[in-house]
Amino acid sequence: MRTRPVALAAAAILALGGCGGGGEGGTGSSSSSSSAAKAGLDRDAVDGDLRKALAAAGLDHGQGFTTAERGGRKSPDSVDWYGTVKTPDAEKALPKIGSALERAGWKPDSDRSKADMLIYRKSDWSMIASGIAGKELQNAPEGSSMLSVTASRLGG
Repeated sequence: MRTRPVALAAAAILALGGCGGGGEGGTGSSSSSSSAAKAGLDRDAVDGDLRKALAAAGLDHGQGFTTAERGGRKSPDSVDWYGTVKTPDAEKALPKIGSALERAGWKPDSDRSKADMLIYRKSDWSMIASGIAGKELQNAPEGSSMLSVTASRLGG
């Protein structure tokens, strides 16, 4: 899988457009961290759900990229994965990712989801799984699409 991370990261950011930032009325990161801990949903649990969803769709976490880990340090409030796959495989993978997330307790946001972008919420986390056709991306291999799964702690 040879891709240009900058182009894919930009596409992933575009996929997140309009999904909001969070922090509304929050009193500080320690209280949202303690609420997540009480709910039993921390960054590692979210990462585990993401990895299981990718596996259920026949995707290898190690074959993609992540921006939630920089310099060996994990961001406590985000988890993501993106990679390119053949377009027919990408089209089949997205609903499988969604089904796996639902089995893991993620609730779909049917009002905001579309065929190529699924939005889920669990505890104070939001997860977006999206597909972008390669023809819409610069430097994507012909016949491929990008899949992106991004989770962020929004506070709550």
